[in-house]
Amino acid sequence: MTLCGVLRRGAVLTVVLLALSAGTVRTAHASTGCPAYSLGQPFLPWLDVMSYTQSPNGGLETGSTSWSLSGGAGVVAGNEPFFVGGVGDSHSLSLPAGSSATTATTCVTTLDATMRMFVANTGSLLSTLKVEVLYTDTSGKPRAPTIGLLVATRSWAPTLPTLMLANLTYPPLLTDGHVDVAFRFTPQGGPGGWRIDDVYVDPLKGS
Repeated sequence: MTLCGVLRRGAVLTVVLLALSAGTVRTAHASTGCPAYSLGQPFLPWLDVMSYTQSPNGGLETGSTSWSLSGGAGVVAGNEPFFVGGVGDSHSLSLPAGSSATTATTCVTTLDATMRMFVANTGSLLSTLKVEVLYTDTSGKPRAPTIGLLVATRSWAPTLPTLMLANLTYPPLLTDGHVDVAFRFTPQGGPGGWRIDDVYVDPLKGS
């Protein structure tokens, strides 16, 4: 076999292995205090080998269920083009200027859990998307630190992994090792036309 043929076969094998790995589902450890989650690797094509679980209705495929929407935010037709949640997915979330959207909660470990999703912005490039993590600390006080100010173009793309660090940034420390968090997304700045889809959380940072 020629060198070209060997390289071609190796490339095909790599693609097949990546596809198989992306479809692998495992279960998160219940010993963390969180429920047992089914985990997969939806961002493997972008060389992210961490295991994620989708936030409740994070793909918007059951309408606005598990979301709190305001200011004109709404579920619309059209999916991110990579279909990481499933080839039959067909919806995403529209976030015009003045709107806001909040997910339902997901249980995560408190030291280094991350979130990641897909975004696009058909409006002004001056518009940013503020991402806040919402939780209640051990004193019972609600917290909402900003964990990201995103920029995007008209083309769908995955965000970078966003580290929460909720317990380190905003004391008192959470002592039981886990916390329920939600995420709030709010366009700001110029007149943006934001879309988000497939919101995922790495609840255990690859544990």
